[in-house]
Amino acid sequence: MNSTRTVRRIFVAALLMVLTCVLAAFGETGAGDAAHFLRDGVGARGRGVGSAQIALADDFTAAFWNPAPVVQSPTTIVGGGLEQRNAGLFTFSILGGWHATASWGAGALVVTSDLYNVYQLSGGIRLGSVAGGLAVRSYRFGVLGDSGSGLGIDIGTRFAIELGGPTVTVAAVSRDIGWTSIRWGTLETVAVDRTAWVNRLGAALAVPLSRGEWTIELDVELALRRPPEAGDADYWEQVGEATASLGTTFQWSAMSARLGLQRFAFLDPGARLRLTVGLGIALEGFAIDLALVPSPLGSSYIGGFQVEL
Repeated sequence: MNSTRTVRRIFVAALLMVLTCVLAAFGETGAGDAAHFLRDGVGARGRGVGSAQIALADDFTAAFWNPAPVVQSPTTIVGGGLEQRNAGLFTFSILGGWHATASWGAGALVVTSDLYNVYQLSGGIRLGSVAGGLAVRSYRFGVLGDSGSGLGIDIGTRFAIELGGPTVTVAAVSRDIGWTSIRWGTLETVAVDRTAWVNRLGAALAVPLSRGEWTIELDVELALRRPPEAGDADYWEQVGEATASLGTTFQWSAMSARLGLQRFAFLDPGARLRLTVGLGIALEGFAIDLALVPSPLGSSYIGGFQVEL
C-alpha cells in the first residue's frame, strides 16, 4: 500500500513539474485552467446529481457550490468526506460547514490531498427568498520542493419562488472571477498559470411527496480557461467551454437516491454522456452520502457524512 501511494505521488508530481516547466517557458502567461480538479465539484451529494448543485446545495459543501446562503430554515451544518478519483490515483479529503440565520450566512471548506490544498471562506445575506454571497478561496500547490499559490473570488446568488407546494429556485455563480493567477516559484523564474473563469446559471424544481421530496436540477456552465492574449485568433473557440449538468433526487423517508448527467459539452457533437449515481441516508440530524462517477480513466468514489447542529 505504501509503495503504491509513493508511486502515485511521484507520477502526479512529475506531471506537475512538466506543467511548471511549460509555464516557465511562456514567462508570465500560463496555459490556463489550473486547479481543473475542482471543476467537477466536491462532495457526494453534488457529484451524485451530476454536479448540478448551485441552486439546491444544502450539505456541508454548500459554500463551495454557491457562496449565497441557502434559502431555508436557519441551521448549522458540519461534515467531512473522502473522494478517490480515477480508481484511487487522486485522493481528496474534505471538511466544511456553514451557519445560516434568517438574515445572513457564513461557510468554510477545506480540500486537501497529497499535492493540493484549497481553503475557502464565504459569507452572505438573506432577504426573504433572495440570498447573495461572496467567497474567497486560497489555492496551495506543492511538488518536489516547488510550490504555487493563488487567491480567487466567487460571487453567487439564489432566489426561491414558492408555488403553493412545489418550489422553484434560480441561482447564478461566477467562480474565480478574472482568472485567478497561480504563481509558481521555479529555480530560475516565476511561472504563472490561471484557473478558468467559470460562470454558472442553475434552476431547480422541488416537489414535496407524501413522505419525502423529488427534485430536478439543471446547471448551464460557460467557462473561459484563460484571458485573451495579443494576437489571439478564434479566442472563444480555443478557450471557451459550454456544458450542462442535469440531476435528480428522490427522497423517501430517510433514504435518498440520486442520478445525474455531469458537465455534458453540448456544443461538442462528439461529447460523451457522463452518468453519475448517488445514495444517501439521514437519521435525526445525521446523514451519510455516497456517490459513484464512472469514467474510462477509472471511476471516482465519493463518501461523506454531516451533522445538523
